[in-house]
Amino acid sequence: MSTQSFNAAEREAIWLAYDKKCAYTRELLDVSSFHIDHVVPESLAQDPAALRRLKTELGLPEDFDIFGYGNLVPCRPGANLQKGALLLDRAHVHFFLGIASSKRDEVEANLVRIEKRKNRGRAIVLLQQCLERGDLSPEEVSDILQKHSDRPEEIFELVEGMQFADSAEVRFVAKAEIETLRDRVIRLDPSDHIDGVTLTNDRNETRHIRTCREYDEAIQQGYFAYSNFDIKMSTWFEHQCGLLKALHAARSPARSFIANPRVSILDLQLLPFSFFPQFGESQQATDAASTYQSKVDNGTLVVKRLRQNLLQIQEPEGMGQQLVEVARADFNGDGIEDILLFEYCYATHGTLGYGGIRIITRKSPDGQFEVVRSSNA
Repeated sequence: MSTQSFNAAEREAIWLAYDKKCAYTRELLDVSSFHIDHVVPESLAQDPAALRRLKTELGLPEDFDIFGYGNLVPCRPGANLQKGALLLDRAHVHFFLGIASSKRDEVEANLVRIEKRKNRGRAIVLLQQCLERGDLSPEEVSDILQKHSDRPEEIFELVEGMQFADSAEVRFVAKAEIETLRDRVIRLDPSDHIDGVTLTNDRNETRHIRTCREYDEAIQQGYFAYSNFDIKMSTWFEHQCGLLKALHAARSPARSFIANPRVSILDLQLLPFSFFPQFGESQQATDAASTYQSKVDNGTLVVKRLRQNLLQIQEPEGMGQQLVEVARADFNGDGIEDILLFEYCYATHGTLGYGGIRIITRKSPDGQFEVVRSSNA
């Protein structure tokens, strides 16, 4: 039985270095249950004479370390238990030691990255607490992150914070924290009277959902929002889950046509009328050149609400739309800065309401906004 212990970071570093596969069988490994095997059995550390003879026989260097990464490989539990303390034949020992030796630098590099990720996560939490207490302004927090993070491109500032049931508001999201955020309970109602959403499947089975992970899994398994109320409530999950998926793929842009001069959804002349929700026979095909501004000018659309990052606009008799800017980044990998929006569409006279995320971009200094085509959008 092995006496050498490994912490979570070491296990992950080894697992990643071997492409998440068993060194012996090449089968995919579950990060939570794989074993780490010593190619040269660990038990030989207790018999120095036998270890010296083996080093000579195999031509191993004098400083060969049984407990080092050059002698450690990930494997299936069954493969490890079957091998136990047995020494493989000379050819196989050389083969697997060669693999382990070639992976040593990658394991060590992974450990550095994992430690930086942990430190970055701790820093985010501390800065978030300072922000919530009022010790730092959002601008000061942003400045600290930009100056002191070694990977600022993996930290995103949200214009509209994520709301959680514990009353916390998250305004900075690091990629390293996304999986954790997927397990936090989402706040759906400022008065806290609504706790989650109920989804239904074709067999009339229901599932109560409170986190993004629960929502994504339920949708993949065929559950859906059935009533108008549940459809409206599911919009919160469409927003938050869509945001986390988009941030997972996001990166810092190489170019921007929305930053300098800064433009946004408040620049109605840049929003094509094709963005507006339509039901029935759409007139948008004949209005290809129309913008939100031109439709406001002729009375087709009416602006109901404006704030720094929010536009609410509607037809006097028809549909309404609310757009909220949440984050800016390159969300589709083309190098150009995009804007991620929370969108909510509704009937001005009725109970219909639904929403999700929309990502828009601008590809030239004089161009209009366009919808970003992305699998995460």
